[in-house]
Amino acid sequence: MAKEDAWLDPARNVVVSVRGVEPGLVTAVKKLEQRLGRSLIGIDLVDKKAINNKYRIKDETGLFKEIICDFDDAVELQQVLKPYIDTALVATCRLEEAIKDFRRAMCYLPYISTSSEASLTWCTQKRLMRDKMWAYDSKLVPKYKSLASYDPTSLSTDLEDFEFPVIVKPNGLYASMLVTRCNDRQELEACLERTLEVIDEVYSQSDGTGAPSVLVEEMMQGDMYSVDAYLGPTGAFYCLPPVHVITSHAMGLPGFAGYLSTLPSGLSEEQLAAAYEAAHAAVRALNLRSTTAHIEMFLTESGWKIIELGPRIGGCREDMYREVYGVDHHYNDLLVRLGLEPEMPMAVLKHVAAVTVSATEEGIITEIDGVEEALQLPSIVKSGLEVKVGDRAVLAGNGGEPFVEAILSNTDPEKLLADAARLRELIKVKVIDNEVSLYETLPST
Repeated sequence: MAKEDAWLDPARNVVVSVRGVEPGLVTAVKKLEQRLGRSLIGIDLVDKKAINNKYRIKDETGLFKEIICDFDDAVELQQVLKPYIDTALVATCRLEEAIKDFRRAMCYLPYISTSSEASLTWCTQKRLMRDKMWAYDSKLVPKYKSLASYDPTSLSTDLEDFEFPVIVKPNGLYASMLVTRCNDRQELEACLERTLEVIDEVYSQSDGTGAPSVLVEEMMQGDMYSVDAYLGPTGAFYCLPPVHVITSHAMGLPGFAGYLSTLPSGLSEEQLAAAYEAAHAAVRALNLRSTTAHIEMFLTESGWKIIELGPRIGGCREDMYREVYGVDHHYNDLLVRLGLEPEMPMAVLKHVAAVTVSATEEGIITEIDGVEEALQLPSIVKSGLEVKVGDRAVLAGNGGEPFVEAILSNTDPEKLLADAARLRELIKVKVIDNEVSLYETLPST
């Protein structure tokens, strides 16, 4: 029986998740039980180094059994997974920083369909990702160069054809951590010297992937979007509509964290078709299959360019696609990994916005106001306060988490945006500067 037909085997009844189980995944497994006509159980594999990771969500229903082991010990990992070789049905991973753990675990579950170890490696390191996309179609990516050390003498040669501004970003970190815009050569030299001095520590504290290094690339000019797409075991490609993403940088604020994301995007049919074509090329370049992919893109004057790509569901995308189209993202993620067609209703039900309120200065949080009033806004679907009084406010580019993340939904797009703006007005976070070094405040896993 081929891997893509594993779902036909009644003995296969184990759903594998790596480092965390979101409630949406539990609901999706129960839905899959009905589809397959058999009971399913789950296991959540967690590296012992990540058991205290604040972003890891534990299953509270009892459906998933938590298994903690040392992912650096190949013998232990193989022994832990040996009982599931013939019963594992499908495997998934939600956290970007856990993809490297997922890659290692899948080596010992050979009879279910996943992306190759090489593909998953390429997706977790920005230089490798760009190398593969450039080789597949050089128009997909901007001009870039990877640097493992700062050498001012050779810098001119390394970047002699580059045009400013440029972006400096770590090859193996996540979100917008240590991502910096440099407008000229002087800013670039200062950024590289500062970043490469601390990058080893930051990788260690933030669960970085690969050897510490940075990517320097020409800054793309245009509008940012992201799409989530489904890849089947034999190359089938299904793409959800793009989300329009506005970063803090675009609003004149520090860093490149998300500020406001909206769906539907308002793109024309021609622009949508070109976006889907670029997204398809990106996943093909990385040889992805049997996964959901989150693809960040820029619409530039010369067409669509790829920022980066992850073999996982994008942040907030489960809520956004459900509110707008009625798509069950976690369920589709399981279906496509099994070689089954995802369910993709495309009629617009509502308009949705994901709002992130992040630090604009660093220090100790002394007061948080307006949260309860913000929760009463008509468009609010869900909201989470991620910090408390006494925590350190840290800029997103230095690894800080947002103060508030909220999903808003409304049939009236004008009322939706008005509520999003009102939420920002209501929530006030007061910070007192305590002169803490930026890099001493980075979170640990």
